[in-house]
Amino acid sequence: MAKVSDVLKLPALRGLTVQAGACGLGRRVEHVTVMEVPEIKRWLKGNDLLITSFYSVQNDEAAQCRLIRELADTCCCVAVKTGKYIDELPKSVKDTADACGLPLLEIPFKMAYIDVIVNVMNLIFEDEGTSEILGKYVKDIIYENYSDEILMMERGRVFGFEVEKNYFTAVNVCFRKDYPASEQDGKALRFLCQALQRDLKETRAVRECYKVKLQNGFLLLLEGEDKKLLSETAESLVTEETVRGGWPEAAEKLVCGIGPTERGLKGIRDTYSLCFKTMHVGRRLYRSQFLFAYRKLETFCALQELLTNDKRRVFTDVLRGVQNDELLDTVVVYYECGGSLDKTAERMFSHKNTVKYRLNRLQERTGLDLKKPDDSFRLYLAILALRLGAD
Repeated sequence: MAKVSDVLKLPALRGLTVQAGACGLGRRVEHVTVMEVPEIKRWLKGNDLLITSFYSVQNDEAAQCRLIRELADTCCCVAVKTGKYIDELPKSVKDTADACGLPLLEIPFKMAYIDVIVNVMNLIFEDEGTSEILGKYVKDIIYENYSDEILMMERGRVFGFEVEKNYFTAVNVCFRKDYPASEQDGKALRFLCQALQRDLKETRAVRECYKVKLQNGFLLLLEGEDKKLLSETAESLVTEETVRGGWPEAAEKLVCGIGPTERGLKGIRDTYSLCFKTMHVGRRLYRSQFLFAYRKLETFCALQELLTNDKRRVFTDVLRGVQNDELLDTVVVYYECGGSLDKTAERMFSHKNTVKYRLNRLQERTGLDLKKPDDSFRLYLAILALRLGAD
């Protein structure tokens, strides 16, 4: 992951100096952009190293400060070439950059733009190349594309993977199968996953977070030394609220999962596959949600194989006399509401008596009494088998 601090270490760019915003030197560099016109922000891609001479705001110190504030959430840093349009960076501009945590670099007059662009782009390409190699390594693990475990673990150590020592948690962020994602959607998803990756890496629980491109989304593989802390961090930072914060349209387009926290090569495969299973089960049981954690759905994931095998009819036969989808929907919501008639009525926008009538009809057709634990359990299993086996 190329950072602003890495740019400053490049031999050809040693003339660059940090004038302000040093606390943001850990920001990731993904693009290089030159700005000499106003309203540049709409052309930025995210995590841009922005090069400028302040030509468009050369005589307006207030506009320079305003520009820094506007760029703070999009750019990784702003590199200003002095000596032509401004002799030095004003103190107010430096103070603004410090307040925003946006690194403000000074490019000496004799350093050409092209030198900065070429060297930073080479650094980015090298970083992306490393990411591709890491991504292939992770895919080789999850698809078990290797024959010698010892060699595979040694290969991982070259990249900094401590496969047998540390723990891993898979976080899958994918487009829904029935959603036709556009090119713009793909860019938005990539940006979202980069933001999640950055936030996760900043926590003490996450030693490393590897981003791997999947066919329909991304895998974020978290690595940490403390199993409990890693699991808790994944679930506290990757929530429906945080995902919506990064992409407001996520609920309509995405399905996300958090796998169990495991160790070893097999553990990496298990957390990945169980993460997808959690997403599959969660979407069938809780259609109003889009993010699911294995820890909360472990029991249902274990039941899925039993309830959807060749003997599935043993469970679904309980419902053979029920042809009315409205009755089935009502009992599903009834269970989700913990057996509360009032909450069920509220969720279904119906009167309480309507809910009671539908439940009574269901009991008549199945011969089961919802007030009896054994009957309620049989009906609940039948509902689960029906929903988990749905296409």
